[in-house]
Amino acid sequence: MLSLLPTKEFEDSAVAARSTRRRTGASKVMYWIRRIHLYSGLFMFPWVMLYGITALLFNHAGLFPDRPGRTLTRAEFVGTALEQMVNPAADAEQAVAALNAKFASAGRSSSPFRLVAPERAVYTRDVIVARARGTGQEHSVLFDLPSGTAFVSTSEQAEAELPPFAMRGLKVPGALGERVKAGLPQALTRLGLAADDASISIGAELLFLVEADGRVWRASYHPQTGAVSGRPLDANRPSDLSTRRFLTQLHLTHGYPSQPGIKWLWAIVVDCMFVSMIFWGISGLFMWWHIKSVRAVGAVVLTISLLLAAALAFGMHRSMVPL
Repeated sequence: MLSLLPTKEFEDSAVAARSTRRRTGASKVMYWIRRIHLYSGLFMFPWVMLYGITALLFNHAGLFPDRPGRTLTRAEFVGTALEQMVNPAADAEQAVAALNAKFASAGRSSSPFRLVAPERAVYTRDVIVARARGTGQEHSVLFDLPSGTAFVSTSEQAEAELPPFAMRGLKVPGALGERVKAGLPQALTRLGLAADDASISIGAELLFLVEADGRVWRASYHPQTGAVSGRPLDANRPSDLSTRRFLTQLHLTHGYPSQPGIKWLWAIVVDCMFVSMIFWGISGLFMWWHIKSVRAVGAVVLTISLLLAAALAFGMHRSMVPL
């Protein structure tokens, strides 16, 4: 008489079949993770290379120079106002003294301000950039404040034809800066936000064509400074966008403009890079965990990386908020 109950061999084969199906399913998942990991890495290759090279240019000002460069040592600054480039404590003392003089001249009754812990005074950045111009030359100067030295890059400038309308400090009634100053506080107040004053902090030039002395000029007006400049319409446009400057500007370009265009497509690529890099990191973790022989070593590397990243993040945060 045959038994209707499952035999031991039947149960073992059923368990083996279920285990095989589970392994097959997991293998398919890992197969697709590996494939997407591979293709996303290929997609990211040119963008990672571009990002890495452009970031390198920011870190090393003298790398791949697009114009002649030289270094100003402390010796070149001897006998000038920059002989002692920075002294945060002394500069803070002067700032407090100027505040006291300003309040005293305004007749505001107040006890004198006093500098506290001058040894803690610091500049928020170690590097500043200045520009200097001379006949036919323009210099970009990168000051290293702690060392008291500077790196100078010089470009030759052709003598530009001065437009007859060139000036500084032009006040234009109803200009964008004036409209922002007058209208922004009112709009913010309607949202219940306190705003007594407003001004443009980062602005844009107004470009337009103007006829003067029988010629048409490309004119530009700076709402913040009131400076007006220009060049003849028939003059060749200056080719001042070097490879280095193009790459650094490309590195900094971000955000979606209001109208679709090439910058809008660039912003899409930046978002695609974000998605690809996040997936690349997460899929890498899956692939590492799937290989049992490297779990231990991988765990050590991952732990070291996380601790180093956390330490650097906290250190950079403290350096950005020195006081």
